[in-house]
Amino acid sequence: MLSIVLSPMKLASLVVMLMGTFVSISSEGLVGVWLGLELNLYGFLVVMNPDGHHNPEPCVKYFVVQSTGSILMLSGFLFLTEECVESGLIMSSLGVLLKSGVFPLHSWVPSVIKNSSWLASGLMLTWQKISPLVFLSMIMPFKVLWSVIVLMASIGAVGGLNQNSVRVMSAYSSFVHTSWMLLGLMWSTVVFVGYFAVYSISVGLFFYGCSLMDKASMVGQFSSAASG
Repeated sequence: MLSIVLSPMKLASLVVMLMGTFVSISSEGLVGVWLGLELNLYGFLVVMNPDGHHNPEPCVKYFVVQSTGSILMLSGFLFLTEECVESGLIMSSLGVLLKSGVFPLHSWVPSVIKNSSWLASGLMLTWQKISPLVFLSMIMPFKVLWSVIVLMASIGAVGGLNQNSVRVMSAYSSFVHTSWMLLGLMWSTVVFVGYFAVYSISVGLFFYGCSLMDKASMVGQFSSAASG
């Protein structure tokens, strides 16, 4: 764990991620929101594959999904004129839904989580949701957001029942928690921050425990092979 914290590459990328999130949620303009999300994306891509030796599949898939979402968002911003406000909002909302992995554009999340490291998975289920969810709660109509919350929670509750992968089950569990976080944003910022903090700490501790068990299992297998 210490090596992860002190790795210069990961430390720099985590700083970029933090900067991107704060730029996005504090920006008063749409371009600032978009730039913050892009900063966050590029920082996180380094966390997913810092040395280029990890499985590139989840990193590439995440990049394609996020880039597509960014294009939709930016296109929607360009359509936000008096004549095309509705079309612009729809495109922007679809872009944010895709980037945050929220219903109905959520299907990419389990496969990316399944093949990512514990650190990347934990960040994807927690920190990476902040900016998109905050922006989504601001631009999406109240009634539509309610429907998204209910359907997202239902998919998370049912989808995780037949899974045998801890990472995939965590992804479906995050759908339910994402619904609660959106509900918290609709209620008040304090509720959202409180819920998000508890959820993030729980995910962090759980994934850290899983990573320790993985390392212990690898050491055990190596010892068995050496003694054999």
